[in-house]
Amino acid sequence: MRKLERILIYSILAILELYVFSINSGVESKATIHEEIRVRNLIVVDSEGREAIRLIANKNGGEITVYNEAGKDPVLISIDDDGWGFILIYDSKGFHVY
Repeated sequence: MRKLERILIYSILAILELYVFSINSGVESKATIHEEIRVRNLIVVDSEGREAIRLIANKNGGEITVYNEAGKDPVLISIDDDGWGFILIYDSKGFHVY
């Protein structure tokens, strides 16, 4: 369970880092600071070019998927058809643990 918790924490930290360094206008930098970045899909890849995190806009709102080294998605944060949020976490055998 600790590994899955780390994956979730690292994905949240990655999103916060994206916010702090890309969006927050209070950060002083010689680079141009944009007030907003608008995309329908944002895919973060590792050094090998494999998907690590995917943020997408879907019919219900948004979705964050975190992938492991094998390319499977053990962590999913999304919105269901009724508009409620949910988090799915799977263990190494593919069983839903949360």
